[in-house]
Amino acid sequence: MRKVLYFITGMMLLFSCTGKVDTTPPQLTYDQLFSLREEIQQRLDNCPVGIVDGTYPQASFDALENALIEINEGISKARAGAFVLQFEVDNYILAAQKAIKNFDDSLIKTVEPGRPAELFVNGIDAQGWIDFGSSPEYCGGPAFTVEVWTKYNEGFIEFGFGSFISTFVSPIPYEGWTLHYWGTANSAIRFSIGTDNANPDLTLPTIFTGAPQTWGEWIHYAAVFDSQKDFMGLYINGELKTSQEVKDNIVINTDDQRMWAFVEPKDHSRCMAGYIKNFRIWSKALTQDEIKTMMNSEVTGEEDKLVCAWDFSIKPEDDKNIPDKTGKHTAKIEGIYKWTELTE
Repeated sequence: MRKVLYFITGMMLLFSCTGKVDTTPPQLTYDQLFSLREEIQQRLDNCPVGIVDGTYPQASFDALENALIEINEGISKARAGAFVLQFEVDNYILAAQKAIKNFDDSLIKTVEPGRPAELFVNGIDAQGWIDFGSSPEYCGGPAFTVEVWTKYNEGFIEFGFGSFISTFVSPIPYEGWTLHYWGTANSAIRFSIGTDNANPDLTLPTIFTGAPQTWGEWIHYAAVFDSQKDFMGLYINGELKTSQEVKDNIVINTDDQRMWAFVEPKDHSRCMAGYIKNFRIWSKALTQDEIKTMMNSEVTGEEDKLVCAWDFSIKPEDDKNIPDKTGKHTAKIEGIYKWTELTE
């Protein structure tokens, strides 16, 4: 019996030694807060504000001043020992980095109307978007196709849901459709439609595949719905990447028939940043061969079943009044965006 007690006592001592929890506070790193504050201050002191080439818009300057206030708040918390975990510090670092990038990207460089150009829209935090107006033609039907070219850089989405182009209305009953990204790391590109299925778990069929992470390279998407064939498919660069059988009918938008790009028209938290060109909607389900042909073809606006088409490849006369190629619709670019002239 005494031997058993010795054994138990020994084991208790062993585990009491090996099972100790290290309660030493983690060493946090604050250096980047100070270096970023210096970067912001240098820009505020030296960068010209104005409305001509080589200057920065007043709105961008104001946003950078707010970023300075925020990072000073972070530094004050650091000095007071208010942070417990590194991610709390990193949140201030990421916010400052984003503010600096947004300011740098806002440098005014005029692109004359009619010049070949690329369009970038900064939809992060709902700062910029394309408003295509409102039309029942946008909202899908028994068969339709959404096709578009885009490119984006790392960090193009900050939260779980980044709306690229959408007429989507939520919550239940879901209406319309949405082409969007999901997840900030290893994002998926997803195509969803609202349907008349009575089961809440089945009323929003969604197909998805991995989003290409070829930063800065143009990508072509085609999202197809065909009720006659019970088909819903998503193509990338002309290749079918994912599909699903859908026997339900799409629910067309009733009251809210807006279509936006880079920010969802109803839920502005669903947003992203990126480039866009050759955006079209067809009131028919394009076949794979048609997609491969159209992705590298121009349209005149007179093609059969073409609902709308914007090239966004030439700087328009008026960014607030951009007619589509069918002559039936107009778009306007709002908030933070930038045309970059193509020199090749």
